[in-house]
Amino acid sequence: MEIWKKLSCCTSQKLQVKVTDEKRSRKIGLIVSSLVDLKKRANDLLKVITSSNNWDSLYIGLEDGTEVPDDDYLFSLQNNTLLIIYEVKPVQPAKKTHSAGMLQEAMDRYLKAIHDLQNFNSKEVVKFFEDNKDEKLKLTWQYVSTLSATKSHFSSISEHPEWFSGCNKLVTTKEEYFRKCAQGRIRSYLRDAKTRLSNNNLSLCPINKFKSCLEEKKYFACYFDRTDKSQDRLCDSKGQFQCQGQYNKLNCEDRHWINPYDNAESRVLFSTWNLDHVIERVKILADLCIQIRCNNECNHLKYFDLLFSRKNLKLVHKNCHVIGPHTECQIV
Repeated sequence: MEIWKKLSCCTSQKLQVKVTDEKRSRKIGLIVSSLVDLKKRANDLLKVITSSNNWDSLYIGLEDGTEVPDDDYLFSLQNNTLLIIYEVKPVQPAKKTHSAGMLQEAMDRYLKAIHDLQNFNSKEVVKFFEDNKDEKLKLTWQYVSTLSATKSHFSSISEHPEWFSGCNKLVTTKEEYFRKCAQGRIRSYLRDAKTRLSNNNLSLCPINKFKSCLEEKKYFACYFDRTDKSQDRLCDSKGQFQCQGQYNKLNCEDRHWINPYDNAESRVLFSTWNLDHVIERVKILADLCIQIRCNNECNHLKYFDLLFSRKNLKLVHKNCHVIGPHTECQIV
């Protein structure tokens, strides 16, 4: 079934959202009954266009630029999601250019932070890369690739103590660290699914089934563990990961790779890699909500594979992570 097909069995709904314009001049709260209702009322307050007969030209997007194309997508969102209303569909912004001096200064700040791992937060790495990410990632990788990898094969904290700087003190091996990392990502997908169903007042039976399956799979701890014998492992026996390329590509055209087992800097840089859904998570959850609402049951194994398994997941370098709708990818 096509995810965006409207089903007559679904009842009308209300959704509470936050809306702002492209300039972020104001933020307003609305309770809306449809995408058209959202466009009309948001435009009345934010004055994006002056013509009241041209609502179809308005573009509603999420903060990452993903379009909200219709009511089904809209009502798959959580309450109080921030939406941005544009006069027309925004174009991809041109790359910003930075002087070599400015870029080097930024790199110096980054390298200082990455060495101060006791206070390091991986979110700061992601934030650092938001502007001019291609050059910054390239420079960072060039730096990290010069670091020693002679202790890569070591596993325990006693053998390679500097690798564990900033880690939870209860973690004593690299493999344990990465098992927990993989599980953390999968658990976040489960929490997101539970939140979506709860916000739509739907049965949590699928969540309980997902949880049972995940417990059997140990929350796919195998994904990042170089010692695991499962075919689901994403790295080789030495811990090297290959980028699997954009969601619509067979492989990575830039041949990105990383071995976070090498050193602490590589470990932190690996936190910016994405475990990306080929069919987007928001699309999967919207379809799941429709199935539950209209049929009161669903093929939970189908959605389990889409949300958590390698059948719909690709490990990708940040430059290969496409933010926005994967239009050609649909649930069948």
